[in-house]
Amino acid sequence: MNFRRYQNELIAGIALLVMSGAFLFKQGEISGKEERIRSLQSAVAEMKEVVALKEIWDDKELEKRVKDLESAVPPSKVKWNQKNKKVTASYQELTINELNTLMKKVLNLGVEMQLLDIKKEGELYHVELRCKW
Repeated sequence: MNFRRYQNELIAGIALLVMSGAFLFKQGEISGKEERIRSLQSAVAEMKEVVALKEIWDDKELEKRVKDLESAVPPSKVKWNQKNKKVTASYQELTINELNTLMKKVLNLGVEMQLLDIKKEGELYHVELRCKW
């Protein structure tokens, strides 16, 4: 077999192989770059959320607003226990209006709810609440 005779075809074939390899490499780099950009965007979004929650939880006024939960209903219906940044509260025999007032205050606070248990007995409600900030 005479390679001189097919030299141009061999050069063209090798060039085609190199071109297709370069094309596949370029496509892999582009898709990898897009994936890295998506992962960086999600990481940045998570960091923004963490910073926002940290600002809410470090708020000095938050403790005062949590103490408003104690006075949201008459004192005879509340068992309140606060240790550092943890609150355990038990509300007994609440009417629907008192429950609505309490829930509005709870849901507008920036606290981590560990337990929120609402039980209905007839027309009255019993609420168990545990949260921290």
